Amino acid sequence: MPNRILSILLAVLFLAACSDDDCADCPEQPGDLEPTLDNIWPHADGTTWTYDLRYDVHEGPVPADEVPPLPTMAELHAALQAPVAEDLLSSDLGLYRLQFDGMVTTDTDITAQNLVETIYAPVGDVRTVVAEPRDRQDRFLRLVARVRPDLRSLLAERFGFSAPDAAKSLDEVGTIFFLGAYAFAAEDTGYYGYGDVSVDHTWTYIEGDLAPGTSWSLELLGGGSDLWLYGQVWSVGDQEVAGATYANAVEYMYVVDLGIQEEVDEEGNLLGSIRSYMYGATVFVPGVGPVACQERHVFGGSADLQDDEPTRIFNHRCTLVP
Repeated sequence: MPNRILSILLAVLFLAACSDDDCADCPEQPGDLEPTLDNIWPHADGTTWTYDLRYDVHEGPVPADEVPPLPTMAELHAALQAPVAEDLLSSDLGLYRLQFDGMVTTDTDITAQNLVETIYAPVGDVRTVVAEPRDRQDRFLRLVARVRPDLRSLLAERFGFSAPDAAKSLDEVGTIFFLGAYAFAAEDTGYYGYGDVSVDHTWTYIEGDLAPGTSWSLELLGGGSDLWLYGQVWSVGDQEVAGATYANAVEYMYVVDLGIQEEVDEEGNLLGSIRSYMYGATVFVPGVGPVACQERHVFGGSADLQDDEPTRIFNHRCTLVP
């Protein structure tokens, strides 16, 4: 109950910025627009979305001698429709905000829109609300360093990123990835993210036409990492989100394959292996943008980083505050 009250109070606070006197920065209301790349994600400077966020942590899978293959996208979409089967360890409510805030230039001299992501969530037993800007690339590097020790030399060489940088709890990296933040670019072929190391795309939000079945893939962290982001238009049609029905909504599925990780104890004894991956769906509405997201992250731990949580499943749901 305290979490719900906190969420309501914060929603009122943020929605005050979208008053009748200042609605230029607010997403448009849904209508009967046909979805196109031009209207599926409005990105005028100052445009803001605020979401109710639920964040659950579950027990993860048990390391095994034989690791099953990555589930198909159809299997993962079906899994999103059901509760996580593993035991629930904790649950929190908060707010999640996205805002286009001016321009940003990466270290590789790519100038793009500055998409700022902020998580507002309780902290510990104090239930204090904090606003912390999120940089998806930094979080992703920490995640890879944690769940793929074999790639740490690549991270150090390519990004100057060392293993101690990853020595933070999985709770900190268990946040929204598929909407994400930093250098955002609307281009002729889709919507992309850029980082500070390469002039190539470091993330793809949407690419190609919006017909169901349209798909793409992107090798993350550049060539040689063998870490892949996959996206697919799953459906186009009416979608109900938090009691509101949106017409011509585009449901996008995402999967990140993080590969197989060996799980060891503090003495270095092999416990088995686990496949780490992330998957989720985001709903985009013409003239409005992203109105809902769901992500599940299946992560292994890292004994050498003194991780007390060997495997975990993080489940996140965000719905646009009406």
